Amino acid sequence: MTIETMSPAVTMRETAVALVARGNVPGPYVDRDEVARIDRMIAHHRLNIDESMKTAKRQYSAEHYVRTTALLPNELVAELRGEARRLAELNTRRIDITVPVTGNTPRKLGSLPNSLFQEHSKLFTALYNSSEFRSVLSDAVGSPVLDATFEDEKITGTHQNRAGDTHGWHWGDHEFAFIFIAEAPSIEHGGMLQSVPHTIWDKENPAVHEHLEAGNIRTYYHGAGESYFFKTDTSLHRTVPIQSEGVERIIINLTFASVKDWLEEKSYETTQAVYTD
Repeated sequence: MTIETMSPAVTMRETAVALVARGNVPGPYVDRDEVARIDRMIAHHRLNIDESMKTAKRQYSAEHYVRTTALLPNELVAELRGEARRLAELNTRRIDITVPVTGNTPRKLGSLPNSLFQEHSKLFTALYNSSEFRSVLSDAVGSPVLDATFEDEKITGTHQNRAGDTHGWHWGDHEFAFIFIAEAPSIEHGGMLQSVPHTIWDKENPAVHEHLEAGNIRTYYHGAGESYFFKTDTSLHRTVPIQSEGVERIIINLTFASVKDWLEEKSYETTQAVYTD
């Protein structure tokens, strides 16, 4: 059968399958053996998460957010926390800026760029390219989870360890983000995620305060070792500023694209401001 003799439905499906396959291409810095090991760990863990997955699907449908802690094996979580700590200690870059395309909201934190992960990460770069991990995320949200369209945005991180540190109100350039919490203060010290789902980002007129007034602000606390996955392109979100000295929050952000992201013309002002020198 040639493409000329295929039905439109078959042609569209073949095109979609090809795009999904293209949407997971490990870079030369990725340890393929480590990817295979993580695939095996997650595949084994998936045998026991049916009820957790049902809960995840319901939560994502309602909130465009899902707590994914139960979807990862504990032994992998422990390994990821260790690597995140090491990467945060290697990083020396801090920023204290405002970002115009999100209404001049603040970013005050330690910024872990993608280059740090390419040079020094073994686990997070492998997790990003794990087909089993992507399958878990895809099942939870009911949509393919693909490589980010911008290399610098694939894996990043933040280290908040000073009073006032915050990742201020913003949207994501891509549809999806998986956030791994390596370290977190107790709730009275701040650092929680706040999100307003079902909002539209107009970069010419972000109207952050108007969205906050009109929307429903959801607040989520996550402890060390927890994780979540959410729809960042239509969820206005921030972290509550750290309230005290002597506490810290370390997170690793794995950004993923939807099919829609690959079809759109995109720009990456927030990533370039926060994670690029």
